[in-house]
Amino acid sequence: MASLGTDTDAGPVYDRASRSERSAVGPGGLRPCNIVQGAVQEPVTLAESLMADAGWSASNFSEAGPNPPYLRIGGKLWVTLTEYEPCFSSYHRDRMLFRSKVSMTEHLGRYREIMVDPIAFEECYGPGEGTDATFPFGAWLEIREVGFKGLTLWGRRHGTVTLPLEPLAVASAVWLRGGGPHKASLT
Repeated sequence: MASLGTDTDAGPVYDRASRSERSAVGPGGLRPCNIVQGAVQEPVTLAESLMADAGWSASNFSEAGPNPPYLRIGGKLWVTLTEYEPCFSSYHRDRMLFRSKVSMTEHLGRYREIMVDPIAFEECYGPGEGTDATFPFGAWLEIREVGFKGLTLWGRRHGTVTLPLEPLAVASAVWLRGGGPHKASLT
C-alpha cells in the first residue's frame, strides 16, 4: 500500500484502488478499516470511518460516479426545532422515508487531522478546481471546527483554511487520521 502524504512530504501520494482492484477489495471498493477501540491505527477514508464508527454498510453509499463511494451532506433538526447541525447522510433511504444520519461534529471529533484529494473538488466544482491555489491538497490539516460554511482547519504551512462541506460527499477522496481526546466543535 502506498503511503499517504504528510505535512513534511515533498508531494502527496494517494492510495487509490483502480476499478479492478476495488472489486477485489470488497463492496464499493472499501477495504477493512484498521480501527481498534476508537484509536486510529492508520489513515482511513471518510467512507471507511463511517463503516467502522457509525456501523454503516456499503449500501449506505452510492456507486454512481468515477470515484465511489459517495454520501450525502445533510443536516439534523433537533427536537427543540431551534438547533440544526450539519451531518453525513446515507445516500439511500434505509427506513422507508428516512436516511441514516451521523453528526459531523461527533464523527470528525474522533479524528485529529484530515487530508483531501483534489478529485473531491474537481467532482464538485468542475475540472481544474483541484489546484493548490484552491486548497492545500495532500497536506494533513488539523480539524478545528465544524460549521455550516465548512470545516475550519489549520496547517503549519497554510494557517487557517476553510474546507467547504460539498467535497466531503466524495467519501473516497477524504482521509482521516489521529484519534484521541481532540474534539471538533460546532460553530
